[in-house]
Amino acid sequence: MPCDSPAAGLVALGAMIRDLGDPYANDEVRHFKNLQDYARQFLDSCAPCDLKCNPEVKRCGYSKQATGRIRSPLKPNKTFKVSSETNHEEDALAFVYENGEKKLTYKIKPQHALDWHKEEDPPVEVRKVEERLLLYPYNDLSEGVEIVQENLSRTYSGLVFAGRASGETTTREICNEFCFINDQNKYPLAELLSIYNWHQGRVSRIVYFNTRTEACDRQPILPSLVVADGDSAFLRVFDRPEFQHTDVIGVVNRNVSNDRLVSVGHKIRPNIWYESDTETTQKLKELPKGISISIIKRRHKT
Repeated sequence: MPCDSPAAGLVALGAMIRDLGDPYANDEVRHFKNLQDYARQFLDSCAPCDLKCNPEVKRCGYSKQATGRIRSPLKPNKTFKVSSETNHEEDALAFVYENGEKKLTYKIKPQHALDWHKEEDPPVEVRKVEERLLLYPYNDLSEGVEIVQENLSRTYSGLVFAGRASGETTTREICNEFCFINDQNKYPLAELLSIYNWHQGRVSRIVYFNTRTEACDRQPILPSLVVADGDSAFLRVFDRPEFQHTDVIGVVNRNVSNDRLVSVGHKIRPNIWYESDTETTQKLKELPKGISISIIKRRHKT
């Protein structure tokens, strides 16, 4: 890009709208496995850990502490905790609620997993109309995409937005300044991205990666695309193991220092592992003046 802009957020929004048209773009299939992994981490590593909490010092292999706290839309006023009664061999999770002498234990099988989620994560599926994403203005912006209505009430963790190195607040402010206007309505880009805690609803269709802290707001589930805002975000995404098999789009301001541009150039230069993707490049329309694009793809093994 020839200047500083919210272009990365717009690219992420376009990818999000594309996913709203995909009936398989949701977290339902892998959700129980995700809860299992979380319960195993809490019971085996975090609960008995004497460091509260520094995974880098402990070198436990995890990037974030598992608190063990679980919520359910069916029990909105209660916080449950992963119980030692969990039995992974029988695919049964156990969550317990304790309040004084009162104790409630629920044993969860895969078919009931959608009713439960980690406390810090959005629910996999919401049931209240006011918690859903609104069809508009996504419908007005989705030329060529037929939005699947059910996806407006489903969370999806396959798309990641890597924010600016200056922090989440700066990234959100930049996205908040760009708005779509339809009749009398004004829709800030930050709101439309549906990042958890960035908007009023409970459905989130994008995982936010904080480039400064190098942590995601929740665990991505088989991410298919990362959109990186700026050179620092673009470079750091490449070093993250969870993104090694993920497509990456980096939007970089060409006015940054030459050294930083050279670092980005080294990453997107064809080499023994990657080659130029001329097929995709030829499908693009004529680019606006001042914008350049380089696309590389992994070489086929021979």
